[in-house]
Amino acid sequence: MRQVSLIFFLTLMLACKKENKEPICRFTKIGKGGNTKLPVTYYNGDTLVKVGENNPGYTLRFDPQGRLIVREEPALDPYYHSELRYNSFGQVTEQRGYSRQGNSWVYEDARLVFTYEEGRMINVREENAGSYFGNMYDHQVTWEGNNISAVVHRLNQQPVCTTKFSYDNAMPNPMRRFNDFYFCDGNANYTYYKLPFYFSEHLVTKQEGDCSLSETRLFKYTFTGSGLIESMSDRGYILWEYEYECK
Repeated sequence: MRQVSLIFFLTLMLACKKENKEPICRFTKIGKGGNTKLPVTYYNGDTLVKVGENNPGYTLRFDPQGRLIVREEPALDPYYHSELRYNSFGQVTEQRGYSRQGNSWVYEDARLVFTYEEGRMINVREENAGSYFGNMYDHQVTWEGNNISAVVHRLNQQPVCTTKFSYDNAMPNPMRRFNDFYFCDGNANYTYYKLPFYFSEHLVTKQEGDCSLSETRLFKYTFTGSGLIESMSDRGYILWEYEYECK
């Protein structure tokens, strides 16, 4: 009798775990800057994703393991192409830029290099052979717990200025499940609010810093019924809008 009770209890526990499993969600529309939301279309078992149909719009390619490997824009007749490279832990180490010349993609000698420590991104380095007169820019990422607290922007390894971030620790960050989009969402602001927006445990609510032309940003959110982000805004200006389907 005791064995029967134990089997029943284990079966019930497994059933509860299965029922409480987080649903798998994906974007159906994405909007930026208050513009019309672009439809997101999935092909080939979700290894090919089109956001929009032309310009603005872009195409994403995923490998069989579900890792993002290519972004091309615009969605129709693309002329810009970026590739991601991964380390053995499945973390993005490089993002390389290419431009179309005839029927070929030509590397522009431009890339971002990402460094990790204990599984977390700690540095973003810009490399561009044709610009900056030989200067090297990099951005050192500081963490407090599981949130990015600051980014120190450096020129030739010398600190120039700092951007700091604040959080509402009661707001868990649902965008972490979509952090592939850090590398492809079309927002070049990759060392500012975009970093905590995709990687911090909680949702960033404020950005401030002492960099030239830096301005304080105050972020507000609306949510879907399932707790995903419906919109992100800065003092009334829409930054991002999303629609989803979940299974």
